[in-house]
Amino acid sequence: MRLYQKVFTRFIEWLHPEYSYLFVNDLPVNIIDKTIYIVGQKEHPWLIVFNCPCGCHSPIQLNLLKEGDPCWKFKISNNKKINISPSVWRIVGCKSHFIVRNSKIGWVKYYDQR
Repeated sequence: MRLYQKVFTRFIEWLHPEYSYLFVNDLPVNIIDKTIYIVGQKEHPWLIVFNCPCGCHSPIQLNLLKEGDPCWKFKISNNKKINISPSVWRIVGCKSHFIVRNSKIGWVKYYDQR
């Protein structure tokens, strides 16, 4: 039974890989997949950057400055997992719509309202 649990756990991790995060002072030149970069001083970050999780590898930049519109927030939980809000909805390219909760991507279903 334990082998089954290990295989099942690995399969779930493959379906919903966990993202890591790094605090960086400057915008990274190379963005590594499944890594979320929090740009700026740790006390005053201004941007989040990561590759689109759909696989198109387009860089996504999320503004963290309250004066900007739109603006996102992030929180690092006690167990060192990152949460980003609100959801990310790309209006160009792949048009992915997802949330980041507990360092994992949660896909939001889109229903055409036409």
